[in-house]
Amino acid sequence: MKKGIVLVTGSGGFNGRVVLQDLVKLGYSVRATDLESGERTSPHEFYDSLGVEFIPSDLTQPSTLPAVMKDVTCIMHTASLFDYSATLEQNNVINVDGGRNLLDAAVAAGVKKIILWGTIGVYGEQEILPVTEENPPNPSNAYEISKLAQEELFLEYSKAGKIVVAVMRPSPVYGPGNRYGFINIMKYVTFLPSVPVPEKFDCRLPSVHVKDVSGIGIFLMEAPDKKVNGEVYTVIDNSNIHLAEFMYFIAGVLGKTTLPIKLPLHKGLLIEIGHLAAKLSGLGAQYITHKRPILEDATVGYMKYDYKFSNQKLKDLGYKFLYPDVRVGLIEMIDWIKSENMEPLKLF
Repeated sequence: MKKGIVLVTGSGGFNGRVVLQDLVKLGYSVRATDLESGERTSPHEFYDSLGVEFIPSDLTQPSTLPAVMKDVTCIMHTASLFDYSATLEQNNVINVDGGRNLLDAAVAAGVKKIILWGTIGVYGEQEILPVTEENPPNPSNAYEISKLAQEELFLEYSKAGKIVVAVMRPSPVYGPGNRYGFINIMKYVTFLPSVPVPEKFDCRLPSVHVKDVSGIGIFLMEAPDKKVNGEVYTVIDNSNIHLAEFMYFIAGVLGKTTLPIKLPLHKGLLIEIGHLAAKLSGLGAQYITHKRPILEDATVGYMKYDYKFSNQKLKDLGYKFLYPDVRVGLIEMIDWIKSENMEPLKLF
């Protein structure tokens, strides 16, 4: 599918930058679009270094979208509001209303296909494990609720025959360059001199390397439309690693000592403590630091799930993971963290 231009939205973000680079390496004609400036945008020099055309746009401003659609055949839609502290209304303005603006502009321009970056979070708490694409969504926070509404909107356009849509639901994405999301987990477990390891805490940590998310997006773009149109795919590696195992591994790679906690921990009590800590963190951010809270309430809720997901649908389609085990990719990510003088792990 190398005819026409592939448009990457959110091109300055963590996922957007990687898929942009991968598409260029594969010889695609690529156009990048994002806000002109913002917390997660990239400088023009980044696009110039790739030889990629950058046209700024704003999903909430429909008049800015037609210019980026010229000669586009497929859109890699990585752009969204990814902020656990944002309200549902704030999320919907960009993820849903902005998504509709993008769809309408794409359809009007004759774009054939969109690959949507969703989130595995839409599954929420589940009783039937492992979780597959057949499990009913059960989102629990504003971001997840908004992303599910976004999915449903995009799939409506697919069902109506207006455009081909494939939806990805990535688990927490890690890799060099990650500064929000997965990196927060690493911050929380490493900020003390010794890493506390709750050995009896029953919780798995879902993960996927950013290169696999990019690779799957391109894989779905290249796949026959009839196979992927209207389909949803859980994007997660093979690790299914437990939290304690993850913490021991991180401590070992960083050369930190561990503090094993061998007593059973009451999950409900820990979650309540976490919600209290998140509330205090929010107050500190509001009145003292004026920055994003160190601990966000929505992330605390993830502690109550024992995440076990299946990626079999993707494998059956023929995708082969570049990083099937998080431990391999984490070594690479930690090398990047060290090259950044550990700055990505700083809480303040």
